[in-house]
Amino acid sequence: MADWKDFFEDNKESFGQFLDSLAERRGPRAADTTPPVPPLRFCPLCHAAFIEESELAAHIRSLHGQQYIYLRVNGRIIRDLGWADRGISELRLVSLGFPHVQVEISGPQVHKFLNVRGDEDLKRLVPADFEGELTLRVTPPNSRGSQFTIYSRSLPEFRCEALDELIQTMSLRCFDANHEPDIIEWRERMREIGALENRYLNGFFEYTLAFSLEQRGQFRKAKEHFEEAFGLLLPFRTALSLSAQCVLGLRMNCFGVLAKAPRKSIVSSVDQFFNKPFPSRWTRSASASNADGSPFMSYADDFTIRFVQVIADFYTGDTSNFRAGIEALDFHPSAREKNNEDKMALLKARFYRITGLRSAARENYEMIRYHPLFGREAEEYANG
Repeated sequence: MADWKDFFEDNKESFGQFLDSLAERRGPRAADTTPPVPPLRFCPLCHAAFIEESELAAHIRSLHGQQYIYLRVNGRIIRDLGWADRGISELRLVSLGFPHVQVEISGPQVHKFLNVRGDEDLKRLVPADFEGELTLRVTPPNSRGSQFTIYSRSLPEFRCEALDELIQTMSLRCFDANHEPDIIEWRERMREIGALENRYLNGFFEYTLAFSLEQRGQFRKAKEHFEEAFGLLLPFRTALSLSAQCVLGLRMNCFGVLAKAPRKSIVSSVDQFFNKPFPSRWTRSASASNADGSPFMSYADDFTIRFVQVIADFYTGDTSNFRAGIEALDFHPSAREKNNEDKMALLKARFYRITGLRSAARENYEMIRYHPLFGREAEEYANG
């Protein structure tokens, strides 16, 4: 698990480590050893990742309907919370499918109301030297509103190390004792807590509660809390939160967030597998040890941990380990969940494809032929 911590130690002094920066940041060592990665644009609704803005827009229209609202700050779409370290140079609100939306902008020395139609940059309404918290409340006619918060140039207090220590202590206590976590107890241990700190704590509380419910067989409730945790933690980029996002992204088939995994972690193999065109390549780093059984810094379920290891074996060419891993996953109780069935089918199809077992590859591709993410590859193979 040390690889997650090492990856972020170079920029501990930067506020950008706490929230998802609008300009990708990496430490000096990583900059020297890691090839540049095209900036990803995440769907604000399902978190799928795209390189081109036009691809993202087409995805939103086709998958999420004709009415949607999103906010782009300094070239990047934010879901509900964003960070502009050098100030706000773009504040573009896009509302499609609505005749107009009512917008309220509020912050230090800023409070304005206006109607917006279509696509409009609202930067003109914010002072050039604006610093602090800016809130946009967007209300379409006869529809539920949205709220966006942007922190410009500075952040409120965020005690990352104290929060992470508390979260890991309380989570492990919960799992060891096999009982539901208590958010009141979590908050009391932090005493005074700010807005960002509260969101971070709430995100990990939901994360821990979801796993706790799942372990007791309450899968429907667990799913709701997993989704809530994902939304709360998505803007943060601490090592612990990115680890949790990768666990959730892999479990929920929201593969775009896997691009945030450190390159030297074996979790990056799963990013290559799901986010790069087949066939892709991945090489295990010498520092990517898995001696403790988990590649994640945060808590992860047994199936997810095993699945990551099998993906790594897929790339390293260790056929015997790969086959043993697949067999173990097939007998795992979680393998019967729909999301896991689809991932397993894709993994088997690609393995049989590269090993020349065409009949077995075709059989597994047929299982995902109409999958929204994997279907195109399956269809091309079936018709090829």
